[in-house]
Amino acid sequence: MPDSVATQPHITSVSADSVSQLPENTSVADTLTHSVQIENALQQKTCHEVDAPRILHLRNATLGRVAYAEGLAPSPRPVLPGYDSGVTALLVVLFLFIASNFRHYSTFIKTFAQDLFKVRRRANIFDDNNTMSETRVLLSMISLLCVSEGILLYSAVGLRGEIAVTPFAAVGMLSGLAVAYYLCQLAAYRTVGYLFSNGSDTLQWLKGFNASQSLLGLVLVIPALLSLFSPGLSPLLLSLSVLFYGIARLIFISKGFRIFYDNYTSLVYFILYLCTLEIIPPVILCQLALRFSTNI
Repeated sequence: MPDSVATQPHITSVSADSVSQLPENTSVADTLTHSVQIENALQQKTCHEVDAPRILHLRNATLGRVAYAEGLAPSPRPVLPGYDSGVTALLVVLFLFIASNFRHYSTFIKTFAQDLFKVRRRANIFDDNNTMSETRVLLSMISLLCVSEGILLYSAVGLRGEIAVTPFAAVGMLSGLAVAYYLCQLAAYRTVGYLFSNGSDTLQWLKGFNASQSLLGLVLVIPALLSLFSPGLSPLLLSLSVLFYGIARLIFISKGFRIFYDNYTSLVYFILYLCTLEIIPPVILCQLALRFSTNI
């Protein structure tokens, strides 16, 4: 009869693929009931949890924390030594000191280059008359050298292990150690010149030493600043700094050889000088820098 046919619920056809995806213990009646629930929910446009499709083999599945959706666990970012307020203040003061003497730099850099490479056998009447401008330029460039060496020593010690003090304290301490090293070298060279040569040759030797250190400071400031803000480049920058330091030392040593070499006997003294003043002190300086930075 038409009325009886109309009162019966519409049965949705079930595909073979949907039946094959169900577990083995699922009957055809359950499958038909499940399909009727889905169609009724779509027709009524309801969105309730009870009307959601139920899949028997996901009955025991639970939702929890999804690792890939949360990303990586955050870790504290290491503070770069260049962002330390004390180190920044030290660099600002140093650059202001250099800027106050900047107009004299072009003149005295040429003078330093001549003092480093040339050897005069006759005394010059202007050798002892250092002007105030030359003294200030020399002092600013030596200060730049010592601070740059302190920063590079800080980077070198940081590669060996964790530094026990703040960046400003470490850089300040190592810069002071570089100043002490420079003053000890200056006193040692003056003593050697006084014992083994005359006043004119000793003065030329000391001028060559100051010139080598001043020009070295202009070269080392670039890798020193880069190591503050890019610690990952420290191995490369330290290698370049050691190379520049070795070149400056070789030029200075060659000038000393031209000044003091007279015969084979002076060659023996020259070898002793190399061991005493050019090889042992840098090794001691590196060991002191390592101990001071890691133990204090």
